[in-house]
Amino acid sequence: MADIDKTAFFSAVLKTIASTRNHNTDQDEHAKGVVEPAARIRAVEEEVAEQPLTSGRTGEVLDLLETTFRAKRTPDEEREYYLQYIEKVSGVSRASLGVSAG
Repeated sequence: MADIDKTAFFSAVLKTIASTRNHNTDQDEHAKGVVEPAARIRAVEEEVAEQPLTSGRTGEVLDLLETTFRAKRTPDEEREYYLQYIEKVSGVSRASLGVSAG
């Protein structure tokens, strides 16, 4: 996974969470499904600061992103758009991780 731009990856994931529209009005779900996963992603970013980004860590971050998509009730087309964006800017291949939209 040496060709991955770690900074771009975390930046794109966090930008995606901030950019996706929330279609869910339940504040408790928002806290558990968006705020907490975003905080965990930031923690992972700090934990891997001087280390290579492993496929396990990348998968963990993308799973947390998927949690935010579910909590926000993000439509599949929008999920796919953002996942392609993350892949394009960072070099993370979802196919290699077995991650798909939805």
